[in-house]
This record gives sequence, C-alpha cells and structure tokens, in this order.
Amino acid sequence: MPKFTDVTGRAVPLLRANIDTDVVIRIDRLIGNKRGQLGPFAFEAWRYRADGSENPDFALNQAKYRFSEILVAGENFGCGSSREAAAWALIDFGFRCVIAPSFGDIFAQNCFQNGVLCITLAKATVEAIAAELEAAADPRVTVDLNTQTITTPTGTVIPFAIDSERRLALLEGLDEISLTLKLVDQIDGFRSNDRRERPWIYRSKETETMQRVLILAGDGIGPEVLAEVRRIAEWFRDSRKLGFELREELFGLAAWERHGSLMREATWQEILASDAILFGAIGSPDYAKLPAEARKVDQLLRIRRELDLFNNLRPVRTLSALADTSTLRPEVIEGCDMVIVRELCGGIYFGTPRGIEPLAGGGERAVNTTVYTTAEIERIARAAFELARVRRGLLCSVDKANVLVETGGLWRRVVQALHDRDYPDVELSHMYVDNCAMQLVRNPRQFDVMVMENLFGDIISDCAAMVAGSLGMLPSASIGPRRADGRQYALYEPIHGSAPDIAGLGIANPLGAILSFALCLRHSLQAPQEADLLERAVEAAIAKGARTADIAAPGMAAISTRAMGEAVYAELTQAAA
Repeated sequence: MPKFTDVTGRAVPLLRANIDTDVVIRIDRLIGNKRGQLGPFAFEAWRYRADGSENPDFALNQAKYRFSEILVAGENFGCGSSREAAAWALIDFGFRCVIAPSFGDIFAQNCFQNGVLCITLAKATVEAIAAELEAAADPRVTVDLNTQTITTPTGTVIPFAIDSERRLALLEGLDEISLTLKLVDQIDGFRSNDRRERPWIYRSKETETMQRVLILAGDGIGPEVLAEVRRIAEWFRDSRKLGFELREELFGLAAWERHGSLMREATWQEILASDAILFGAIGSPDYAKLPAEARKVDQLLRIRRELDLFNNLRPVRTLSALADTSTLRPEVIEGCDMVIVRELCGGIYFGTPRGIEPLAGGGERAVNTTVYTTAEIERIARAAFELARVRRGLLCSVDKANVLVETGGLWRRVVQALHDRDYPDVELSHMYVDNCAMQLVRNPRQFDVMVMENLFGDIISDCAAMVAGSLGMLPSASIGPRRADGRQYALYEPIHGSAPDIAGLGIANPLGAILSFALCLRHSLQAPQEADLLERAVEAAIAKGARTADIAAPGMAAISTRAMGEAVYAELTQAAA
C-alpha cells in the first residue's frame, strides 16, 4: 500500500452521523467499475439530484472544498456493510485522511489496509475543526503522521493518538500481510512448538463447506420450469465451479402420491438443512380430492412462517425486447426497474382469529384477521430502506391508513419514524394501495423500491407483472433473518403459481424460475457476478427472439418450456466460452 507520512490539502466538513458504506459507494456501482474508477460515484446519492445535475448545497460540490484530501466527518463514519470498496471510493475521489469522533470498525480496518489514515478525536474537537473550515476562505489543513499532529487553517496544532504498529505500517507502506511477513520466523516457531505440544487440535486436512440447495418442484407447471432451472444450476456448479450441492425432494401432490403426505418429515428435515430452496409452485384442483385433514395446513405458508422468511423481494424490470408484449404502451413502461418488498410472515395470511362459523338464522360468518406488530413492520421497512440505499434512494411505503386506521396507521407511523431516525438520506413517500395500483399502470417509472404488507404485496406484484410483460417473467426471493450461526434461510420461486390449465403441455415460461435462481446466486450463494451472467443470458435469449406463448406477440412463433431453457443455456455457454 502507499506510504502515508503527511498531507497538506483542502479539508471538507461532512458532520452527518452514521454515514454508512452504502452511502459512500452504492453496491451496484461495483458492477462494471473497478478499483480506480469509483471516485465519480462516491456519495452519489447526495452529490447529485434526481435529474443528474450536481446538488449545490452538498459540501463536496462547493468550490472551496473541491479536490479535498481530508474529510472531517460525523460519528460512526463508515458503519454498515464490510465492503472494502468504500475505502477505494474515497481514495479514488482523492481523500487520504478521515477525521471523525468514531468509525465503523471494519471500515477503519479497510482504510488502514489501503493507506488511508483514520484519526479519532473528541466530538467537540471535530466540530471545532469543521467550524474553522466553514469560516476559512482557504480550508487548508496539514496532517503529519510523523509528529502525530493536525494543523488547522488558523494555525492551531491538535495532537492525535494512533496505534504504534499501525503508525509504523502507514509510514513504511506495509499492509497487515507485510507486517505479518516480518514476523514469519516467530510465527513458524510458535506453530512448530504448538503442533508438538497439542497435535490433537490440528486437522490432518481441511474440509470445504458446501452450501446445500434444495429443489422442491411442487405442483402444476412447477416440475416443468424447475427442470430447466436444474440444468442451469448444474451448469453453474460444474462449469463455473460454484461450491454448492443440489438435492431434490417431492412436494405437494407428487409427494402425496408417493408417500401419502404433501410434505413428509424427511423433506422438512432437508429444508432445515438447506441454505436455499428453489421452489416451483403449489396448488391444483386435485387438492379437493384429498382428505380434509391432509390439506388443512398450507405447506408453503408453513415453510415461510417457520423459517421466518419475512423479506420477500420481487424485482420488476422492463426488457426492451418485450415492450410490445405488455398491455401497457411501450413509452409508459420503457426503462422501468423496481423492486417490491413484501412482508411475508404476518398480516391477514397468518392472523387469528380466523375461520367460518354457522349463524343461528342460517348462513355462515367468515373471519380473517390482519395483525401487525411494531417489530414486524420495522424489520421489513429496514430491509426496504437498506435496499433503496443501494439503488436510486427512493422508497414508497404502501398502506391503506385512511380506512384501515389501526394496522395501516401503525404501518405508516413505524415506517416514518424509522426513516426519520435511521434513514434520512432515503427519500420516503407514502401511498394508499388503491392509488398505487393505478399509478403502476399510469406511471410505473416513478417507483424504485416499494414496501408493503403481505396481502397488498401479493396483489400489487401481480399488477406489476404487466410492466415486465407477463407473470411468467417475475422472480422472487424470500429471505429470513441472519441467525446466530451465520446462516440465513431463503426460498426462491417464480410468482406465477401452478397454472393447472397448462400443466403438462410443455408450454410454460421458465424464465421467472430461472431468474429466481439468479437471485439465489446473488443472495444465498454470494455470487453476484454469476447472477449477472445468468440475467444477461436471459436478456440475450429474448433479444434473439426466444418466446414462450405468454410473451409471444401476435403472429410470432412460440417455443416450448424446454426450448426456452435451451436458449438460455446456449447463451450461458457462449458467454462463458
């Protein structure tokens, strides 16, 4: 890493607290932009307005602070994710030093590893430096690591402390690996002695942990579309050398016919042992033929609830090649790219009391109950805010607070309070669900990230399918909280349902299921570049004319489920060649 001895240059005050690494550099900017190219995107959400012009009120855009090399920041600077690219973005922008009352631990470590000096001072001292910078015509500051001093524009000299090893490393340009290599003889000696004294703690060979992916094809068209997903998943496993194990279990009617249970206990244990589930579909008219007790529990809802898969992500994007297949005008949907965040473990689908009871005078009374708690609302809203931060910075919260004043009112209050407390950098709007349905067909481009309760998310995402051209195009990911052991349950499925009217005909669109596997690559298998590869392959297949019946324009030849899978597979192999 580069040596750091001293720096004299402009300093800029940015005293906002809790500036996290997603604000420093959005995650999507890391796709296609390498280290050395990230400077233009640093603090992008604050530096630029929605129309792309500079925000003149933001300090980094003001003339006297341009080309600053020292950043004077607020408390907990660099909190959030652990991505090293935040330090790269600061370096690419021109910063060599950050002064703040406190830092995110991992961010500070990443800065040290890349030769950026992080200086911790008392909050009052940092605020005093910032005040000097604002008052000075020339906000020039000197930071000297040799003397461990900061000289402000008025000539005030402020001492600072730094760990002696880190100081030496920065002065000599040594990262942690280089520092460790200086001690290699001592390390080797220690390991040799320790191996002789405690041989039982050393394994004879390391074993690699394999992630487990479980396929549950389910009912209707599920087995047809998941067969194409399996071929593609096997290609990534075998050709791209991704470390995951594929397993498959019967689910739904196929499991009933084989085992006499819609989901046997052995399947449930496989689910619990899996890192990700690739799900096809559930539902068939034949369920009515089963004993009432056997179909009393909706097994998909059971999976969602017991694995706590509360965070349901439903990306909706218009592909230019499919603009003519939508019932909406091409100019209305052109360029649409949104994500619906649906709360999946609460609301009317799970609330009690529920049931049907006979009335004394004849007829029946049916009851379903919508229930939400502050904690349930806050955790899904937080997931949506975090997602908005790495996209366009817009979040629309959808409710019906004008009529459902209890659940809808609580929803709106909790989302607004969380925004005001933790996410003021995200632009938040509220919209009633009926207006939202109308706006989706009137002006869908206005939406970036949308968050809503369970029932509304189910309905609105089907409405949004016309933005993509067909329900068969829409993937989804249902993700649970990270647990104490570091694992995170997740289920990936197309949103189109079982479509029993076309089941077995071989004409179903497998792209929603294939794109759901792309989400699995991104979120569970931690392979975002492989996810991009798969998404590009889908786009390329469509661009070359591959169409199943649901996305074929009038007069255009439609291909089979298998042929569509083969078209995507061919694009993958060609792109990887």
